[in-house]
Amino acid sequence: MTTRRPLVLVSGNFSELPQGDSVLGASVTLTANPSGLILVGTDLGIDGVAIVSGQAAQTTANTALASGNAALVVASAALTSGTAAQASGNAALVNAATALASGNASLSALTSKVSKAGDIVSGTLVVTSQSYGPATTFVGSGVISLNFRTSNNHEITLQGNSTLAAPVAPSGGQSGAVLIRQDGTGSRTLSYSGGWAFAGGTAPTLTTTASGVDLLIYYVNNPSQITANTVLNVTSA
Repeated sequence: MTTRRPLVLVSGNFSELPQGDSVLGASVTLTANPSGLILVGTDLGIDGVAIVSGQAAQTTANTALASGNAALVVASAALTSGTAAQASGNAALVNAATALASGNASLSALTSKVSKAGDIVSGTLVVTSQSYGPATTFVGSGVISLNFRTSNNHEITLQGNSTLAAPVAPSGGQSGAVLIRQDGTGSRTLSYSGGWAFAGGTAPTLTTTASGVDLLIYYVNNPSQITANTVLNVTSA
């Protein structure tokens, strides 16, 4: 038997030693007629035997990457281990009723949220941008009962003599404005009932010219009394 110096691995190619030879300084003898690759070093390895513990599966294609990505071997179970967290972390996405229940559980309880319908803000509310309430419109004549539940601001175009009656669902502390227009004929009158109150107990006399405009500004003292004042004959400067 001849003792030789270790062989050098170059460009990924392995060399074989003659049967019975050994590597200088190593105590392991090569197996006869090896069937595959040989790694030269303090630990020898032959095809079918682990070369590096962390990459053992690379020696057999059927179990390739079996430890870290075992599921990749079977397409039907692909990524079931490495990305299994998606099944639990986002499981709620399968059921719309519980969507975002895990990652954003707080969204499932609206006890500390403000909804779009009727919630009360108990603290200070600061609006740093524009805030407004669109006006509702009424065109006609007769008894007019504005809906204070749906809007604070209103526009009326009088087509005949009319009465402004008690509004629908006024709330104490509510305020707003009512723009009152004459139609193209003019001379339409407006009287008040149902809690509308004016300075000195006297209702204003509206502008009666055709297409004349007056503005009634109000504040709801309580659901039974609405204090109002008017800006008469509103025209452009």
